[in-house]
Amino acid sequence: MLKEPVRIAHSIIWWTDWITILLLGIIFDSIIWRGNRKMYRKAENFWAWTLMKLGGVKLEISGQENLPKNETVVYMANHQSDIDWPIIFRTIPGQYLFLAKKELFDIPVFGTYMRIQKYIPIERDSIRKSFKTYKDIVALIESGNSIVIYPEGTRSYNRELQKFKSFSFSFLQDARVRVVPVAIDGSIDVQKKGSRLISPGRVKVTILPPVGFDDIYNLNTKDFCSAASGRVRQALLDVLEKSAVVRQAEKIVAP
Repeated sequence: MLKEPVRIAHSIIWWTDWITILLLGIIFDSIIWRGNRKMYRKAENFWAWTLMKLGGVKLEISGQENLPKNETVVYMANHQSDIDWPIIFRTIPGQYLFLAKKELFDIPVFGTYMRIQKYIPIERDSIRKSFKTYKDIVALIESGNSIVIYPEGTRSYNRELQKFKSFSFSFLQDARVRVVPVAIDGSIDVQKKGSRLISPGRVKVTILPPVGFDDIYNLNTKDFCSAASGRVRQALLDVLEKSAVVRQAEKIVAP
């Protein structure tokens, strides 16, 4: 663990990199690379790489053989930290759009960047606006856009998997695509919710086999969301619980 003054200086450098490259991204993406999503993703991947290096974050990625090829999917990841976003860029290749709560689009720099990237704001407090978002998401998926969503809806204060939001699953009944669960374990040790301090650490990312719902599309919306949520949740829990056992064993054998 870094001493507090060193940790503060380390965190300032990390967040400076976060903001500086996002600002450059806003300029390049809106003027020089306008509409060039391949260049957007290359820049995002470079940005994420710098954050991992400066942060002293060691990523251990497994299961990349489970990534579908030439298939539109929804990636669903548990959410432990702000750094989960760049972690996704380092883990999943190709093109996809993020779904995020609308409040994030109001954050200076970060929100501007998200709007330029055409990420999708979720209006959680307005049924009418949420329904419009629902239709927009289905239309995007039907036109070949893969989506990334955190079904918990917000970051966790601990490693416990929070309750999933039904909105994260309701659109799947119309979109009819598979879900690829992505288990992130350890990012909460790098940056905890409510803190801006960054600590070096190891993050394990596991890409799980796609989950399908062909046998439950005929259910009513409430039952479909419950069944679909249960499948994805169990897939993530299986990995996170195994990671917890390994982590505990490592503490026992550590000198």
